[in-house]
Amino acid sequence: MAEISLTGDQMLTVLETVAKKGPVSAADVARACDINRTVAYRLLVTLEQRAYVRRGHDGYTLGSAINDLVRQLDRDISSIARPFMGTLANAVGETVVLHCLNKDEAVVTEQALGNRHLVRVQHVPGSRHPLHLGASGWAMLAFQDQKTIARIVKKSADPAAALARVEQTREDGYAISHDELQMGVHGIAAPLIEPDGRCNASLAILVPSIRAETLPALTPRLLDLAAEISNQL
Repeated sequence: MAEISLTGDQMLTVLETVAKKGPVSAADVARACDINRTVAYRLLVTLEQRAYVRRGHDGYTLGSAINDLVRQLDRDISSIARPFMGTLANAVGETVVLHCLNKDEAVVTEQALGNRHLVRVQHVPGSRHPLHLGASGWAMLAFQDQKTIARIVKKSADPAAALARVEQTREDGYAISHDELQMGVHGIAAPLIEPDGRCNASLAILVPSIRAETLPALTPRLLDLAAEISNQL
């Protein structure tokens, strides 16, 4: 087996610790990684200077460079989905959002804003949320392997209900949600399935609650577009 860089390995371990446990202090990182506190601090400072972590009042959290990496990783699916998303948003007058999978979270990668209505839903690109919240998260979660599903549903307030929702989403081929991430927002999301069967992204239409009754009529168009994008992956 090839030798590895001990410092590089420690830095990656520190970064993973911040991702899982943040916000954390240098002392927290030192204990979690079983390394000297001074070493932990130096590694955190190095990561901070490269924007992989940022230091706040409560400690260290992930920095903007992580989102940049995620966007680079997902640029292929984004480039495929972007023009289709714009066409759909213009056709239905609502916001269309692409989420990509990043560990156990759904990350907003692309969005096309509907301009037909004064009141509309808008996400912040790079924002993220757990897979067991929001239609986009459920749409991806339902098409993960059983081990991943079991691990994530345990994090929900009601694991049994979460598992039932996963099964329903898999059966329907899409997920629906309302008031889970933002009050007054309803969403419907479909998974984007790659040729090898993996699901690393989902496509969603989001509407304010005043137009929630329109979502069922938009479902076929969303499913058709998700299938078209999936075929091009």
